[in-house]
Amino acid sequence: MNISINHFCMSISPYLQMIGNLITIFKISLPFILIVLGVFDIAKAVISSKPESVRTYMLDFLKKLVICIIVFFIPTICMIVFSFVGEFTEIRKNSGLDFDVCYSCLFKPNNDDCTEALEIAMAEDE
Repeated sequence: MNISINHFCMSISPYLQMIGNLITIFKISLPFILIVLGVFDIAKAVISSKPESVRTYMLDFLKKLVICIIVFFIPTICMIVFSFVGEFTEIRKNSGLDFDVCYSCLFKPNNDDCTEALEIAMAEDE
């Protein structure tokens, strides 16, 4: 693997795409896990028929829901913060790094930019 600083993201695009796919799977499975665990917790509370335990389980469920929402939106929040920083845009333009390939492979792994970079990286390895 020949890695140059100007095509760093393109060179490691297979790994970035794999991480991007894992992030996507995580973002999809997290709400399902939350729903299943929440249903079990609330069912336990209802079965126990103690009003204070129902309230405790509902508060725990709300905490899990907030954590799930925060984890789900961490990539979006990071990119919004970076977009507000004016210097980040200039650094991105002047660095020579192929930032768009990194972004596409991490946050949109099946995007055309990432698949093209992946094909180029695989062709360079052969």
